[in-house]
Amino acid sequence: MTFEEKLRTLPAAEVWEEYCGFLEMTMEEYMGVQRRLLEEQIALLSGCGLGRRFLGETPPKTVEEFRARVPLTKYEDYADILLLKREEMLPAAPVIWLETTWEGGDRPFKAAPYTKAMLDTYRTNILAAMLLSTAREKGKFRVRQNARVLYSLAPLPYATGLFPGLVAPEIGIRFLPSLKEAQKLSFSARCKEGFRQSLMGGMDQFYGMTSIIYSMSKSFAASSGKEGAKVSLRDILRMSPAMLYRVLKAKYQSRRDGTPVYPRDIFRLDGLVCVGTDTALYKDELEELWGCRPLEVAGGTEPCLLGTETWSKNGLVFYPDNCFYEFIPESEMNRSLRDPAYAPNTYLMDELVAGEKYELVITVLRGGAFVRYRVGDVYRCLRLKNRQDGLDFPQFEYVDRVPNVIDIDGFTRITEREINKVIELARLPVSDWFALKEYDAENHSFLHLYVELQAGRERPSAADAAVIKEHLGIYFRYYDSDYNDLKRLIGLDPLRVTILKSGAIAGFARTTGRHIARINPRRQDVVDFLHFHEAGNWPEVLP
Repeated sequence: MTFEEKLRTLPAAEVWEEYCGFLEMTMEEYMGVQRRLLEEQIALLSGCGLGRRFLGETPPKTVEEFRARVPLTKYEDYADILLLKREEMLPAAPVIWLETTWEGGDRPFKAAPYTKAMLDTYRTNILAAMLLSTAREKGKFRVRQNARVLYSLAPLPYATGLFPGLVAPEIGIRFLPSLKEAQKLSFSARCKEGFRQSLMGGMDQFYGMTSIIYSMSKSFAASSGKEGAKVSLRDILRMSPAMLYRVLKAKYQSRRDGTPVYPRDIFRLDGLVCVGTDTALYKDELEELWGCRPLEVAGGTEPCLLGTETWSKNGLVFYPDNCFYEFIPESEMNRSLRDPAYAPNTYLMDELVAGEKYELVITVLRGGAFVRYRVGDVYRCLRLKNRQDGLDFPQFEYVDRVPNVIDIDGFTRITEREINKVIELARLPVSDWFALKEYDAENHSFLHLYVELQAGRERPSAADAAVIKEHLGIYFRYYDSDYNDLKRLIGLDPLRVTILKSGAIAGFARTTGRHIARINPRRQDVVDFLHFHEAGNWPEVLP
């Protein structure tokens, strides 16, 4: 029975129980599912070459033995198998291979295999998120058959590209643009065309990367619909009566009151679903713009769909049947970053402390390839229980990538290695540098690179900063196909360059005894360094 058939024939309570019933689990029940599925995954791993690489010839018999014996892993540990797509080495046959960028690697992408069981789990969990996105309280949802769905998610081979193909056979929703039409368009063109079509006939649900949704919403409000979604006279004549009425009414009120036309003035969304690393920064304003609180979901290429918020939309819960989860405390994570030989301790879901930050470690279930894999994402445990919503297990918020990676609006991930490549490419006499993630007035993240030139360049020019910035752009365009979409869709220039006086970074270290980390240094260290630098000229920042 498809999801649509269930909606049509079954009581709403039964549909809710099938897809969202995991929210009723006790902590003990949740961990029981985790342990049972991990034991099944260990059995699959023990019969393949990849599994024997990590588990040894004698597989562990318990979860405790698994955690004690199997090392934590990174993508480098899988590259020789996964990049060559050696399926005979995997625990189960993949149905599809997905890709994502590989920060810090010698190759521009990472490949990840997905089995049929993994895809089935993804489908069930994304349908759960669909129900939750439309719910205003527990068990009360509104998912329309033949709903019009605008989606601004990255297409295949990225993980978000699985969404339309898996959902379409389950329920007769109308994608804007249609799946056939979308295949002919670039990501940027598809997003714009989808928004234009939504103005013609309306939309019921909106799925997209948070930064893109935010940018499209602000553009629409700023232009009152003239630029954010270019509508011709021909389009106006083709509008449905309901949409034409809403548009004309909104424009009249806008002229009368001298206020922008917000998306909420035209659209009546049942659900708004956001995917992205900086979703928390935009949620309040998106609710104001759309009149609908966005539901955040979390995932990635290696872990697939990790988690979703509930009807309260106040924290993520991790699906119990997708991955086996372990958590590295922040102090242990930082120690391992300083000393790569150090093996950090991990904790399970029922061992966490509220308010603490953790690096996520996953073992992908259902025949997945990744074993005790350090995803590189940091989450904060918001609470261990939510008595108001009746949750008996933890809720989380996404914090950022691990400190040695800079994530820009979920599009681009930069490491020390990449920046060194860029500086080498620029052929400038750079003696030292550091970089951090900062935010502009619109809460968009950007990479701020502080560069110190060698002695003899005491009066560096803006031209030096321009050269470095230009070569950074070349790097992005060459290694990251999403960079151009970042600039076109969001209108964001994600790079800032500040030229420092020669000897400033070393001088700060000698004077204070504190060394500034290359990537994402402590905020207080940056503040103190800039005060120290004031003894010379102010840094020249390229706008």
